[in-house]
This record gives sequence, structure tokens and C-alpha cells, in this order.
Amino acid sequence: MGRPGVTFDTLTRDELNSAAASTTLVLPLGSTEQHAHHLPARTDAAIVEAIAVRAALLARQDIPVLVAPALPFGCAHHHLPFGGTMSVTAPTYISLLCELVAGLAGEGFRSIVLLNGHGGNDGPIRVAADRIVNEEQFDVHVAATSYWTVAAPVMSARGFDGPGHAGHFETSLMLALEPDLVHLDRRSVDATDTTPLGRPELPGATVRRSGLWAASDGRTDDASRATADLGAALLGGIAAAVAQFLVEFHRSSPLGTGG
Repeated sequence: MGRPGVTFDTLTRDELNSAAASTTLVLPLGSTEQHAHHLPARTDAAIVEAIAVRAALLARQDIPVLVAPALPFGCAHHHLPFGGTMSVTAPTYISLLCELVAGLAGEGFRSIVLLNGHGGNDGPIRVAADRIVNEEQFDVHVAATSYWTVAAPVMSARGFDGPGHAGHFETSLMLALEPDLVHLDRRSVDATDTTPLGRPELPGATVRRSGLWAASDGRTDDASRATADLGAALLGGIAAAVAQFLVEFHRSSPLGTGG
């Protein structure tokens, strides 16, 4: 989804070198993994890239911002039992992010946002941000967040406390983004709104139970109510929330304060 002027890989090296020192760069972080029987393996990467580009187009009215190509691989070992998945371990992923940022810092980028779109990446990206600044001591201003964290009020207003997996939320977004890749006739229909996999964790805790994913069918909730209209509305609201975050982050950095 290249957009000339806002996406890193549509610009020349001269344009990028000129922009680096004054620009906030967004790294969309996705995954390539199974999404039940009806969604493509590229779902997480497609959604986070679309959100990042839309947010950047809004934010660039106020700040200089670019979007890097979406990283299509992440920490998705819990999906391996289903097939249709490519995954790396958390240490490998953290090291990869640190090395990417090291290269960008060497090119002059000082304000970087790790914008995540896959649940398994959420913990590792925060570790990477700490390592980048505190251990590697790169001279950068870095943020690590998932789009659903930034846009929690938008999602809550629509009845979502998170993106789930291959259910109502993600199916709606993919119907709005890439409807030709959504196979509605292959959706499973549930008797309840959520599967055991999608039941809330204990408040304030991250809970993991051995065998839970493998014993499920790889979904958290029912996708039968998904619509393209809902997906488009969610994309617009989430992108606006992320854009506001980008503006505030940029202005809080040395770039935004003239430092």
C-alpha cells in the first residue's frame, strides 16, 4: 500500500536522508499467521499497515511523518499447530527490531514509533524499546504501542475491548480493506459471541494456559456479524486516534521541541 510522499519505500535515498532528522518514522509490525478458515494469513500485517498509512496522512497536516514497510513476521508460535503460519521467537524478534532501529538511527532518524498489529508482539516490542534506549543507548525517541491500545476509546465505543482473532472485528476490517481475500462462506458460526479462547483474562493480568490455543479452532469470537461498513468506520476512528498519538509523540520528542 505505497503512498508517494508518506511511505518510506516510495522515496529515494536523497529524499529519505533529507527527511530523517526532522521526521517521525512509523514501523508497522504485523504477522503472517492462520486466521481461521475465512481470512488470509496476511490479515494482521494488512490491517496495521493500512492504519499506519491512514494515520500518517492525517498527522502530516501537523508534523513530518513517514511509514516504513510493514514487517510481516512476528511472534506467532501459538498459531503453529494450525499451519498457515510463519513465526520467530521473541529473542529473535527483539533483536531484529533493535537492529532495524540501529540502522535507522545511523541514518539520522531520531523519532521512531513501533506500531504493532499482532497480539503476540505486544510484550516483545516494549522490551525492544527499553533495550534500544537503556541498553543499546541509541540517541532516539522511541514509542512502542499496539493500535488497539492507542485507540481503546474508539474500539470500546463500538463494543470491542480488543481486536480478538479472526472474529467480528478483524473480519469487518478485512471486508473494508481486501474483500476479495475474505471467504465469508467459510466462516464458522458459534452459539455464543466468544469462544473459550476469547474469554476475558483476569483484570490487570496476562494469563496464559498451556494447550488452550491448540485445543481451540484458532478463533476468539464469532465473525457472522462482520460487515464492510463496520470495518470502514473502525478504520477511520482508529486511524484518527493513531494520528493524534503520532502528533503528540512527535511534539514530545527533541524534534518537536527544537532540540
